[in-house]
Amino acid sequence: MRRMAFLLRVSPQAVLTWIRDLATASYEKPEPTGRTIVLQRDEMWHDLKNKRGKLWIWKALARDTGQLVDWEGGRRDKKTLKKRVERLAPWDIQMSCMDKWATSASVIPQDKLLQSKATTHEIARNHCRQRHWFGRFKRQSILVSKSQERVDLTMALFAKFWVNGNQDELLSLLD
Repeated sequence: MRRMAFLLRVSPQAVLTWIRDLATASYEKPEPTGRTIVLQRDEMWHDLKNKRGKLWIWKALARDTGQLVDWEGGRRDKKTLKKRVERLAPWDIQMSCMDKWATSASVIPQDKLLQSKATTHEIARNHCRQRHWFGRFKRQSILVSKSQERVDLTMALFAKFWVNGNQDELLSLLD
């Protein structure tokens, strides 16, 4: 941001404000389509405020479209998983693919749950892209996020312009 601010002859805070405004304006989660889908669900950790402050970013990816249908930061516990399952209830979910975490079997019905690392390749690839695109999500990073709001807005930009949309839409904003 400092380099962009220098090139544009504005303050870094102005660049941050522009990015935050863009993320707020672009914040949208896909609406249920009405057709049956297979979800890949997973979570990735992120440091919030300090290196000991773990924030788990929960994601749900539609396997057939590759669309990131939902995301949210929270704890890695049963309560948060229940909240995720309830929020995705309007979607007609035929199957949820997750890694082997005992709590998921107690929240998601057994007939709609498939627990195997072999079924979560796409969402793992999504995590890698996110870590590559944003320095704050790198695993051995010295970067930490100052607020959960910033993490959420970053997720909105990632979903809008990388996963669910395309980079051409982002570049068209520069014109």
